[in-house]
Amino acid sequence: MRGKPATADEIGKILGDLDDPVVVSIMRIGATAAEVMEALQWLEDDETLEPDTGREPHGAVRAVYEILKAEEPEE
Repeated sequence: MRGKPATADEIGKILGDLDDPVVVSIMRIGATAAEVMEALQWLEDDETLEPDTGREPHGAVRAVYEILKAEEPEE
């Protein structure tokens, strides 16, 4: 059973300063604070998403990860 969806305040505390549309997009997913935190961990440890590891985020974590990944500045 999932917990309650993260609030804008919780998302801000976990992810730092984000544009309002990004926060709204994350809130629409209905991700819990724990799922937002897990998505951030995936983003920070991107090498674990290599195809040969067989590991990747799923569900709400994956959706939040994709939003955060799109917000990263291009190198």
